[in-house]
Amino acid sequence: MNTLVRVFLLFFSMGVLHAQESPVWNTYQAKQEKGVSSTNLRMDLVDKAPINGYDFLFYVKIKYRVTKESDFPIGNKLKKLYRIKDSIYSKMQSVSDSKYVGSFMYDGSRFEYYYVKDASDIERHIDKLFRNQFRGERYEVFVKSDPAWDLYVNFLYPNDEILNFMSNRDTVIQLKNAGDDVLAVRPIDHYAVFSSKNDMNLFEEAIKKLAYTVSHKKDLEKGTHPYEIKFQRDNSVTLENTLKFTTELIKLTKEFNGTYEGWETYVVKKED
Repeated sequence: MNTLVRVFLLFFSMGVLHAQESPVWNTYQAKQEKGVSSTNLRMDLVDKAPINGYDFLFYVKIKYRVTKESDFPIGNKLKKLYRIKDSIYSKMQSVSDSKYVGSFMYDGSRFEYYYVKDASDIERHIDKLFRNQFRGERYEVFVKSDPAWDLYVNFLYPNDEILNFMSNRDTVIQLKNAGDDVLAVRPIDHYAVFSSKNDMNLFEEAIKKLAYTVSHKKDLEKGTHPYEIKFQRDNSVTLENTLKFTTELIKLTKEFNGTYEGWETYVVKKED
């Protein structure tokens, strides 16, 4: 028999990260033509980008060997890449006014990306860093004008599908860390907002056909989407299930000019 433990509410929302003032980092992997890539980036900059004055993209490419066992470096080589990353960051902090926005690993190369106000003379400092601390490592330095932050917004930052995966992945991890039995079926509350009451009512009709029940509808009296609907259905919270119902609801809310805001539940623990 399962015990319901209302420890805390876990709220999944793609907008939560955007409200953070301190740096928020996250990682995702994606399938590419020659294997799998790994991206680590500052998520919280998306609503600020482009930041005025940081018009130049400065990045360092470090080579590593891909093996049959892994698309990514492992063991000591991975540790060394992390040391190189940290050393580049420290050097950039001391010699430039810069924003470190992320890294990208794929097909034997790791890229470290910075936006800087003035790119002059930085390459000399990076060359000296490798010459003194990482002699023998294969690397290249690049500078390009990118005042729109195109690389960050359209390359590093995840698309909606990946963003949904990341949000659900992180929430399921939080549940598991709290001792949750993610296979256990329990009520899950969902939230969506709409620009008009009519759109919200049409959405209500659609979700009822999917076995959801409506908990409340309210006028928030603010913003471009002031009409909120809260609805519920029983589900387990495995990653597979959360991806299935969130993908479906995101698509459905868009059909009615709305935004799916997320889901919440409580922790369900197995009895010892």
